[in-house]
Amino acid sequence: MSKRKTRRVVFAGAGTAGHVEPALAVARWLRNEDAGIEITFLGTSSGVENSLVPAAGFDLALIQKAAFPRSIGVEALLWPARFIQSFTQVQKIVRGSSLVIGFGGYVCAPAYLAAKLSGVEIFAHEANAKPGMANAFGVKLGATPLMAFESVDKKFEKGLVVGIPLRSQITHLARLTPVERTKARAAALQKFGLDPAKKTLLVFGGSLGSAKFNAAIDGSLDALLGAGIQVIHAVGGKNTLPPARPGYLPLNYITEMDQAYAAADCVISRSGAVSVSETGVLGIYAIYVPLDIGNGEQRYNAQIVVNRGGGEIISNSEFSAELIMSSVTAWFERAQRYRESNSVMDFPLDGAMRIGVKVLSALRIAEKRGGGRRG
Repeated sequence: MSKRKTRRVVFAGAGTAGHVEPALAVARWLRNEDAGIEITFLGTSSGVENSLVPAAGFDLALIQKAAFPRSIGVEALLWPARFIQSFTQVQKIVRGSSLVIGFGGYVCAPAYLAAKLSGVEIFAHEANAKPGMANAFGVKLGATPLMAFESVDKKFEKGLVVGIPLRSQITHLARLTPVERTKARAAALQKFGLDPAKKTLLVFGGSLGSAKFNAAIDGSLDALLGAGIQVIHAVGGKNTLPPARPGYLPLNYITEMDQAYAAADCVISRSGAVSVSETGVLGIYAIYVPLDIGNGEQRYNAQIVVNRGGGEIISNSEFSAELIMSSVTAWFERAQRYRESNSVMDFPLDGAMRIGVKVLSALRIAEKRGGGRRG
């Protein structure tokens, strides 16, 4: 009788929740569709994958972190040895797998190289409008690009736009009618202990928070509350939690992000791919404050929504308590007009399924090429 060859998919997505959460969404979809697929995540000892991946029930293999140096210094001198160690570790994991799919982070480059040298098919999911170095490297090695947004890089023009794999709670909220959204807003505000009759500002700077945001809210909070604006503020998991006040709800980390979005009339956030995708599909007017990191991808992400009237961009250097106080009235006026227009971004809501279908198709094609093995 024929014995089905073991199918193993290696997920390379680590470092931040923006890399890990989309990868987990796809992994969950694959597990639900075919429990026979073995799934292994790559990570480093310092990333959020150490808590998120095991909690989701997937295997996590830790490797040496080899962050590519962006300036000349000690780190640049140490990088070659670290990369070789990382690659050697990854090569053992990738060898014998069926497919490698990357979602960003330092683990991707060695994973792509190991897959190429082992003859393993590669998918590279690029979350940003401007691709990062690792995925650009992967595409040069022959990876199939899967895009969250239309890319500004010509090398990715032929990539398939699949969107960002979003959490089911977010897609559920996005599919509600305007009347249902109004009810969801009232319920969420009641849950948070806030007033449904008041305008609500949601502020978050990612899982680690933002010192810049925290200082700006601290300096403008009295003015915001005095103007009848209530604030939900995620300060970051490791930052000191300010005291709550009537109309001000500080949280270290927002565990029910869909509820926070449901409550919000306007958002202040960074413009990572996930934040832009979520605010975009939900039609919430956003004040994006891009971090000047990497290749400037956060500004490119935000520009996609801003071009459609769904928000505006404030540079990190200009963002301050004074700017909030002078601009917040205009922000809420624009937010109200945008909400009343029922405009939303047409980003795919089924990103996990779109990517998962591509993975399943690749596995089936590989099985047909290899035929069945006799056991």
